Amino acid sequence: MQDLASDQEIAILLPGGGARAAYQVGVLRGIAEIVGRARAPLFRIICGTSAGAINAATLAVHADSFRRGVARLLRWWRAMEVSQVYRADLASVSTHGMRWFASVLVGVGGPKRAASMLDNTPLRGLLERHLDLSSLDGQISSGRLRALGVNATSYTTGHAVTFYQGDPAIAPWRRTRRRGEPAAIAIDHLLASTAIPFVFPATQLGLDYFADGSVRQITPLSPALHLGARRIVVIAVGQFNGQRPPTGPDGATRYPSFAQVAGHALSSIFLDNLGADLERLQRLNHVLNLVPPEQQTLHPEVAHIDALVLSPSRDLGALAVPYAPLLPTGVRYLLHGLGSTEGTGASLLSYLLFDRRYTRALLELGFRDALARRDEIEAFLSADGVRYQPLFPSEFA
Repeated sequence: MQDLASDQEIAILLPGGGARAAYQVGVLRGIAEIVGRARAPLFRIICGTSAGAINAATLAVHADSFRRGVARLLRWWRAMEVSQVYRADLASVSTHGMRWFASVLVGVGGPKRAASMLDNTPLRGLLERHLDLSSLDGQISSGRLRALGVNATSYTTGHAVTFYQGDPAIAPWRRTRRRGEPAAIAIDHLLASTAIPFVFPATQLGLDYFADGSVRQITPLSPALHLGARRIVVIAVGQFNGQRPPTGPDGATRYPSFAQVAGHALSSIFLDNLGADLERLQRLNHVLNLVPPEQQTLHPEVAHIDALVLSPSRDLGALAVPYAPLLPTGVRYLLHGLGSTEGTGASLLSYLLFDRRYTRALLELGFRDALARRDEIEAFLSADGVRYQPLFPSEFA
């Protein structure tokens, strides 16, 4: 392929999606194969949310070698087990679930109470064993990494907060209900970003408690732009055109199960704001294309932003259903009772199915999807770049 872009910063944006984040790693593997052994760092700006924040942090730690970072992620996701992320045995799920239900009924909460359906204590140990964030400073000082951004949502203010560690020249920002704060990224930031409301407990950072970064992130592309990006590769973990409605034996639409309601809520959190922000970007680019180049040079603060969106060619919820029996007994009973295998209820299943057999299927799908768009990826990452329209080509095929 042509030399990678050196005149404009290229960011990679890894949104949230629970176990679906394994799909991102499959795409990353495809990109690594497409670009080969690039000499310069491929993505110096890396932004992640929820499980995507863990993928992002791993890439940032290995900013000096994109291929090594991807290889590390592949090993991690190929060996994934539910018990490494949250307590999944019947006793733990029952006890924690009943405490959560009781706290809802009596209105008692707090850090020592069960404020979530599942206990993700094992995830902290997994991250501490496999992710050394102390190397970030060295990657930044060497110039291989411009910035790592991790998104979380403040329960106190309701603000979408981007904690970033990067070049000292990057200034903090504050916009309506969102802000960027410099920080030494730690495991707690990743746990805060992955704290899906009601599913996993909030994480304390300083004097505040934080939830999943997708919850109030109305402009998911914004952090990458504040960190200096002018091109963005987005690896989504869902289809923007939605899912097929479930029907009963007589063809009538079924009444939604709890899992369907929760699945749609999570899809709204993880996908809707991203899709809307990409559409706004597309419209802004159309307007800028009407402005004469000489006028554009007078206002460098308003620039054409190129975005390449890579998303699954299959419904990841439907893909998860055959793997549901592989879940540990406690979680399997819980999700079955909630209707997690009925139609769009499988979305909830797919977010929580941290099983290596499912994640390996996602890795393979992501890899195939990336190779199927080899020409676009090569052109987008080349020195001259390409402005793609529409942003969602697979949805208009």
